[in-house]
Amino acid sequence: MVAARLFEPGQGRQRVDRYELVGEIASGGMATVYLARLGGVGGFQRFVAMKRLHPHLQSEKEFVEMFLDEARLSAAIHHPNVVSIVEVGASPVGYYLVMEYVEGDTLARIIARSASNGQRIPTPIALRIVIDTLQGLHAAHELRDDRGESVELVHRDVSPQNVLVGIDGIARITDFGVARAVSRLGSTRVGQLKGKLAYMAPEQAQGDALDRRADVFSAGVLTWETLAAKRLFKADNEAATLQRVMNEEIPLLTRVAPHLSSEVADAVHRALERDPDRRYTTAAQFADALEEAGVTRDGIAAPRDVAAFVKETIGEELEQQRDAVRAWLARSEPSRPLTPLTPSSVSVGAMSIPEGVHGVTGELSRRSGVARSRARIALVGLFVTALAGIGGFLLRGPRAPSTPPAAGVKLPARAAAAAPAPVPVPAPAAVPAPVDTTPVTTPEALPEAVPVASTAPVPAPRVPSRQTHPKKPKGEDLNIRNPYR
Repeated sequence: MVAARLFEPGQGRQRVDRYELVGEIASGGMATVYLARLGGVGGFQRFVAMKRLHPHLQSEKEFVEMFLDEARLSAAIHHPNVVSIVEVGASPVGYYLVMEYVEGDTLARIIARSASNGQRIPTPIALRIVIDTLQGLHAAHELRDDRGESVELVHRDVSPQNVLVGIDGIARITDFGVARAVSRLGSTRVGQLKGKLAYMAPEQAQGDALDRRADVFSAGVLTWETLAAKRLFKADNEAATLQRVMNEEIPLLTRVAPHLSSEVADAVHRALERDPDRRYTTAAQFADALEEAGVTRDGIAAPRDVAAFVKETIGEELEQQRDAVRAWLARSEPSRPLTPLTPSSVSVGAMSIPEGVHGVTGELSRRSGVARSRARIALVGLFVTALAGIGGFLLRGPRAPSTPPAAGVKLPARAAAAAPAPVPVPAPAAVPAPVDTTPVTTPEALPEAVPVASTAPVPAPRVPSRQTHPKKPKGEDLNIRNPYR
């Protein structure tokens, strides 16, 4: 997965659900594989490989079923030599599945790179890669459903292009898109071939019934080419390739690669028997035979030796890819510190905050603030009403006569003393501004015996609408967006 074509940051950041697309790794007839990044709080990030069904196939039932079958079958296989599935989903842009990102390259490219340098993959390294692949393949063959019954899985596309060799020294098999299983949603039509013709078992090329031994034959072709650094059945056209698969004599491996021991060559040729009954029954048997034959003279490398070989072969390209991704991150997020492009096994699925927690908390806070505001309004209204009533009661005296006295007539002393003096009314502006539409006592509602000091109209207090909410305390934003959605 070295040759990822990164997107231009100026074109806008592309996202599929919670994943940000960084670049395109590969594209086939059914789907495109992208390098994607999953971000989180505290600078968390994880790089993954996202396989997305082509848009024009989203409405094709057969291809959708194949895609979902691959996701379901791959996710059920748990083995260190099988590329794991992290997530499968559907978004407005279509179906997608998320796989672990293996920093390394395909076995096909590693073979080609070594051959371009005039070299073969060292035999101990090649045997380690093939044995790892066979162990992952056997784990896939042993897959069982929820009832404990075998699903009789057959990969049908075992080839160097579908083996990823990482800088951790581990080889992993991938791409179960055309795998056959009894529990598949879709089925292969009669006469339809799936897989690469140059790696097919004869019974698969003829369209006969298949079992796991067909994958053993394909793994034999893969092993032969890895050790010999040469194609076995590939010809100029498919017809010639098919002729070689069905009839042409298979060259002895020791003639093409004289450095190999006869024990290893014999183990490989048994896997290439055209009669399924003469082959190994399982991929595990093939792996055991290679391991037993290899320890006698050729040797079998440890994963750390494979890791050193991968770094030596494609280390420069890997470093260029890392630098390109760092630069891409710096351009797309200038404020983000540069971080290395390294694989991670941390799953963020368990870190997701339950949906709706923040929204419920914010609603409760809003309702509590409204209730407190209404309580304050009621208290203020009662206080003003009581104050006006008490003032009117204290200042009320004997009513003045309905007709004024005649000119020159003096009122008695007691009557003069009882005449009320003008009392100023408190300005309504002194009342705190309420946040509700509860009626507030105005000067027109005061007792008529209390004279008004001024005849100018008194403005009514401003009453905000109900949509006004109490201001949240600083630092208590209760509606924080869930960063994982």
